[in-house]
Amino acid sequence: MLSPLHTPLIRLGNLFPNRAIFAKCEFLAPSGCFKIRGANHLLEHLSREGKKPPLIVPSMGNTALGAAVGAKAFGFTMTGVVPTTIARAKDERLQALGVELVKVAGGGSDLIRRANELANERNGYFVHPHLDPLWTDGYQSIAAEILDALPECRSLVIPVGGGGLLMGLLAYLRNRPDPPRIYGCEPFNYPKYARFEHTRTSTIADGLILENPHPAVQKAIAEAAVTISMVQDADIRSVLRNVYMSQGLVIEPSSAITLAFLATQAAELPEPVCVVLTGENIAREDHSRLMS
Repeated sequence: MLSPLHTPLIRLGNLFPNRAIFAKCEFLAPSGCFKIRGANHLLEHLSREGKKPPLIVPSMGNTALGAAVGAKAFGFTMTGVVPTTIARAKDERLQALGVELVKVAGGGSDLIRRANELANERNGYFVHPHLDPLWTDGYQSIAAEILDALPECRSLVIPVGGGGLLMGLLAYLRNRPDPPRIYGCEPFNYPKYARFEHTRTSTIADGLILENPHPAVQKAIAEAAVTISMVQDADIRSVLRNVYMSQGLVIEPSSAITLAFLATQAAELPEPVCVVLTGENIAREDHSRLMS
């Protein structure tokens, strides 16, 4: 079993001295990212039902890490379906946790498709990291902790990959009176839910890549009037350096995208603002290279 999960909320006073901007430090969670909350919620449910199927987990890296830490704690076996281009830091951590890795050429949609096939072949549990409520409801605790520590929060800024984090937060906030507004961030080089007309290319925020947006997430975005903004890779690089130099924080590009958005848009958002810093799973040499 896992110890109770709780991450600190800090004010980013050095980075934004004139703004009431706070960070929910999910990169300090046991797996180095917020995905451990989804794993904990799912595995507690399966354990209560007396079920221990092998987990089949599609992931760009962080979902598999969260699931792997959870699987080890709860005594489950796991296969991670990951891209051939998975970051070395994530690859090495997954292997150290004893995870079987199936590497697939392609992006998030290809991983989901292959993981679903493997789950059927092996009679395993297919973890859909964006649409399985037994996983995404684990993220409701993030919103609960934020509003407990910062009840006056008016704006919540998050990265958007497949949309699992967004779905979990919306599930919690829709039952709250006068909830904070959610602002989602996607890489300009590879948007999904934002409107775009340009050709998609590679991005340093590779954890947010998904070829095909989920209709259920699109519907949730429309119903909740969630603003989805695109952020340039150059701005993500810049904020990686700034948040390290000013706050001493090491985070990965898929997390830093939120701070890059705030660097230009903070004045437009109702305060206090809380940004969810989702992960830090990046090799230190890669972090240094991106900063330079």
